Amino acid sequence: MLFEAGVTDSSTVNRLLNREMLCAQQAGLRILYCVGEDLYEMPRRQDVIGEQLSIGLEGVDPSNVIIGYEPVWSIGPNRPIPEAGDIAEVAAFIKRIVDAPVIYGGGLRSENAAMIASIASLDGGLIALTRFTGDIGFYPDEFCEIIETYMDAAEGGEKN
Repeated sequence: MLFEAGVTDSSTVNRLLNREMLCAQQAGLRILYCVGEDLYEMPRRQDVIGEQLSIGLEGVDPSNVIIGYEPVWSIGPNRPIPEAGDIAEVAAFIKRIVDAPVIYGGGLRSENAAMIASIASLDGGLIALTRFTGDIGFYPDEFCEIIETYMDAAEGGEKN
């Protein structure tokens, strides 16, 4: 993953990430490019993400890229989980700009896995930590539970 959450507002950073992606592409690597807005950028979400995509992906073969939508404002313990409609809107917006799979990069959790699986414009999601409160960390049994919840919802439910 070439992007670190929290640094999303600079065209300089977007150009640096573009150079890194071009190098990764040249090395034959598959690229996960995470884009998203912080709390103060929410009113301009599409402009911010559009700039990240246009600068970041310049000259990059989109068939080699997966886009992660990572709303920075929702990352971490006790942070709000975005609404399904907001995630769906952003994922659809990204797909209008670039022909690449879009996943939810804000963190699949047991409490949002079924909701994320129901979003038609998403192609999956990332699991970073499994527990965001108490003993924060990655727990394999909870990882399996998140996967099962996601897959049950994806296979059994209708996508919104």
